[in-house]
Amino acid sequence: SGAEALRLERLQKDWLLEAISWSSDLGTVKYGHSKLHELCGHQYWKLQGLEEDSDERGELQCDAVQHMALAEQPNMILEWLKTLKKPTEEETALGHTCPPAVRDGLLTRANLVFLSLENLRDAYALVKGYTEIEERDIQMLQNSYTKKDDGLAPSHLMFNTMLLRICQNDTRTGPLFQWLIRSFKRELDKLPGNLSILTTKIGKIYFNIQPPPSMMNMMENMMGMMGGGGGGGGGMNPAMMQAALAQMQGQM
Repeated sequence: SGAEALRLERLQKDWLLEAISWSSDLGTVKYGHSKLHELCGHQYWKLQGLEEDSDERGELQCDAVQHMALAEQPNMILEWLKTLKKPTEEETALGHTCPPAVRDGLLTRANLVFLSLENLRDAYALVKGYTEIEERDIQMLQNSYTKKDDGLAPSHLMFNTMLLRICQNDTRTGPLFQWLIRSFKRELDKLPGNLSILTTKIGKIYFNIQPPPSMMNMMENMMGMMGGGGGGGGGMNPAMMQAALAQMQGQM
């Protein structure tokens, strides 16, 4: 029956998680072997296709891209994102109360995982590949990012483009990183889970922005679970951001 098939698929997912935990604890790779994460990612994505409850399906999709990011497989994530609906006008409107588009949210989650693992190579491949999926005009999205009067929420593609670009620089871009996270906070807060743990780790790794001790513990615990089981004041000149976006866009 369908219910029995779903139960068995869930058991296989649980078995893979145990294998990843074993690999992480006893193997040579900190968060578990990449091949096990790849298998687990596929299993989560298979399960989300069988799940009827939208909330449960969303959680499975999040877990799938996280494991595939740990597997260092940006192209597989892009193949999944291609199958999802493009963002609606409601999801991209300024001040929208609904969550961001699933496709955009999964892009942001996967990119944050890549960057938190210092995997700039695959973060670049993911963001560059997403520019080919995005139907909206890239120049329009770039110009819109710092505007507040065009009725559009900040684009996830532009956020991830900018984040990747500043992570490729040195610690002097820390203020821009802090501004970027603050400006995108509304979107991040509407995504499942506490993504501030990932952005905090990125701030520490690339810009030496030290989080509170309690946040450090949360970061390590979260990354451990994935492997098996913002701040700052002041403003940022929009012209600086536009220049960085243009530079990143020219490289992509």
